[in-house]
Amino acid sequence: MSITTVTGRIKKEELGITLTHEHLLWDLRPLVETTETNPNPYFRDKVGLANRYLLYGDPYTLLDNAYNDSEEVALKELLAFKAAGGGTVVDVTTDEIARNPSALKRLSEKSGVNIVMGCGYYLGATQTRETAASSVTALAKRIIRDITEGVGDTGIKAGVIGEIGTGAAVSEEEWRAVAAAGIASAETGKSIHVHTALWEDNGLAVSDKLIKDGAEAEKICINHIDVHLREDYCKRLLDRGVYIEFDNFGKEFFIPKRETGVLRGRFAYDIERVALIKRLADKGYIKRILITNDICLKSMLRQFGGNGYAHINLNVVQMLLDGGLTQRDVDLLLKTNPAEFLDRESK
Repeated sequence: MSITTVTGRIKKEELGITLTHEHLLWDLRPLVETTETNPNPYFRDKVGLANRYLLYGDPYTLLDNAYNDSEEVALKELLAFKAAGGGTVVDVTTDEIARNPSALKRLSEKSGVNIVMGCGYYLGATQTRETAASSVTALAKRIIRDITEGVGDTGIKAGVIGEIGTGAAVSEEEWRAVAAAGIASAETGKSIHVHTALWEDNGLAVSDKLIKDGAEAEKICINHIDVHLREDYCKRLLDRGVYIEFDNFGKEFFIPKRETGVLRGRFAYDIERVALIKRLADKGYIKRILITNDICLKSMLRQFGGNGYAHINLNVVQMLLDGGLTQRDVDLLLKTNPAEFLDRESK
């Protein structure tokens, strides 16, 4: 068994410290623009250290914060992650938000960091008309092709499915994408990352649907459970046998409540995330938990005043240890669990 990276297959022992859900190059601007009905005077300004302060509350105060298309910027951030002991990044960017397989391969080769690329379909609001009108069978075939043959004519293969996008009210288009992911996982054995609405409990219905469509529970990861912390929700997911992902480390935003916009409430603090991980670990769930940053904001990058991809290594590890977790627990979260999740093949 092995893991597919953008430069080829590797053994799970070669992964090292792994960030299981990140974006190196991405573009969420269409999603932000379509929901921002009353732009502030700064909305079109570029992110810089001089206006970084605007983003500590609402990260979408500046539209420019919603994308990064610079390989040079991404490379510097990857090198900082590697210098901090990092080994692998899982990039779950889909085509709808600017997946770039060739760029990911170049970044991996230049940085020496393993990159595992995702595939599948994001939120319905970002899907093309062609995707939205496609059958489940057609969508599944495209995912399977990305995994088995490579994306387009690049020959670069995806190593994980996702992140599959589902909203607060899962749309018909999103349910079709979920079903396609379940079928593709059953066919290829690849694991699935699912984006779920940050303040909802949709991961329960989505995981049930994936299992119904053929995916094994242990190949499903429900993302973003750590914005609005609900221990009971986490336990209900874990009791289904799926993974859950604390993937917003470094995001400690206070979002004003409002009727419009992508975000609608405060994010948990890192120390609160750690406390919940400890409680779940004490209840025997440690082997089904993944942790990462889900960097999808320019302000999270070091070059724009953030912690970068090395935040887990440099800051969160000590927070976990101080919070009562052992070094063995930390190794499970950063090395063993990601390897077990990714090292999946069809039986």
